[in-house]
Amino acid sequence: MKKFSATFISRTFWFPEFSAVISMLNNGKDWDDIAEAIIDDNIFKMSSTNRSTELKRELMFRISALPASFSELFEQLPLNNQKLMNLIAIMNAHPLVEDFVLEVVKKEFLTGDLKLEPYEISAYLQDLPLQHPETAHWTQQTLKKIQTRFHEILTQSGLAEDVGGAMQLKRALLEASLVAWLKQNGKSDYILALTGRAL
Repeated sequence: MKKFSATFISRTFWFPEFSAVISMLNNGKDWDDIAEAIIDDNIFKMSSTNRSTELKRELMFRISALPASFSELFEQLPLNNQKLMNLIAIMNAHPLVEDFVLEVVKKEFLTGDLKLEPYEISAYLQDLPLQHPETAHWTQQTLKKIQTRFHEILTQSGLAEDVGGAMQLKRALLEASLVAWLKQNGKSDYILALTGRAL
């Protein structure tokens, strides 16, 4: 069983940065070149060297954990699917985010109850120690930050929109090429979780 960590709460959706780094990779830059651009040249105007380093580490983590075909497909897709690919990369890199989408979001889609209330996310987080003892020591402040980050990830990926503090979920409209890529790479469960349908 994958261990859960709350480290992702210090990272944001970072879509423009994610997109720019994939473009660099597709244009022949290697990670040394990219690290120099992000950290030394501060091309993303981060507030400190530490923040630039964290951004580089996170984007490298997201992108390198997936097959190289991920980057090749990304730039062929429309913007809405590129944002979903960033979500897919985050899910793949951070088991807690993956579990939340596969367990909570998928259930909402499958039942047709597309309004995700804050108390439902709280209930999910409160139950985590039953299956994942490593989460038992998380403080209420950490849980609140996780809830905020879940909200940001879903809304910025286009999978939800904010409605008075709750989230109105929106079934993802996946391009056929992205559906095929997910199936080829053993991520069919992501398709069901993002759309509520077995495509």
